[in-house]
Amino acid sequence: DFARRSSLAGDIFFDLRTVVLPIECSSPYAWAGDCENEEITGRDEVISKLVLEVDSRFGEYARCNFCPNGTDPFSGLSCEAGEYFCTCGPYDAAYECREKAVGRENITQEFGGFACSWDQFVVAPWRCWSLNVWRKTGGEWYSTLANGLCPGEDCTWRVVAVEKVVDKNCSDDAIFSVVERTDPNRCFETCGLRRNTSSNCWIGCFYQTVLGPKAMLPLPLDGFQAEGMSLDDLAAAWAAPFDSDDPRQGGCPPHPDSSLFQDPDHAAARLAAAASRSPATPPLMRY
Repeated sequence: DFARRSSLAGDIFFDLRTVVLPIECSSPYAWAGDCENEEITGRDEVISKLVLEVDSRFGEYARCNFCPNGTDPFSGLSCEAGEYFCTCGPYDAAYECREKAVGRENITQEFGGFACSWDQFVVAPWRCWSLNVWRKTGGEWYSTLANGLCPGEDCTWRVVAVEKVVDKNCSDDAIFSVVERTDPNRCFETCGLRRNTSSNCWIGCFYQTVLGPKAMLPLPLDGFQAEGMSLDDLAAAWAAPFDSDDPRQGGCPPHPDSSLFQDPDHAAARLAAAASRSPATPPLMRY
C-alpha cells in the first residue's frame, strides 16, 4: 500500500475487511473498489513497516487507491490505469486531491455510519461481517501525497527508515494460524482438514472467531461492541511477522528482495501517490 499509511489498528481493519473477498467477488453484489483493487487481489504483495516523520498539522485524508481500468471506482473520475489516484471531498462530489498536508482519517467516524440491514443480510450475509469490523478495530489511516515529500519547499513528510519488509502471504498465514488456534467453538474443524481461505465455511468461522457470533448479524450503529478476540491479541498477531523472523513465533523472514525496498528515498518515492499544492511548514512529528 504505497499511498495510505495506517496505525496498527487501521492496518488490522483494512486486512480484516478483505478476508471476505472470495465470497464478495463471486457474488452479483461485488464492488469493483474491492474486487479490482490490486492492493488486495494482486499477487506477490509485500507489507512494509516504516518509520515516517510527519508534519503534525494533519489535513483532509486523501482516498488513494489503485486505478484498475481508467475509472476510479470510488469517485467515477477518470484516472490512469495501473497507477494510484487520490480523491478528496464527499464521495458524491469528489475531486482529485492535491494537498501537501499529511491526511488523517478516523475509521470509526468514517465507517461507523454504515450498517448492515436485514434486507442486505437476506441476500448477502457476508456484508454484515465486513461492515462490522470497525466495531472491533477503530484506528486511523494516513495519506502521504507527492507534493508534501521532503526535501522540498514546505514539505510535510519523509521516510526515516524501512524497518522490515515481509511477504504478505507469510503475514497472512501467521495471522490466520493465531485466529484458528483461538477459535473457542472449534468452528474451523467443520471446514475440513486443510485451510481453504476461499470457502464460505472458513471465512464465516474466521469472522465469528474475530468478531463474535453476534457481529455476524445486522446490528444497530450504537450500543454494541464486537466480542470475539481482543484487539490486543489481534494486534500481537499482526505485529509478530515484523517482530521475529521465526515462524514458530509467528514471525516472517525478510522478503528476499528487501534490499529493493530498504532505501528510505526509494520507499518515499513509492509512497508518494499524487501531486499537490502548497500550504505552510511546521514542526515534524515521528510516528
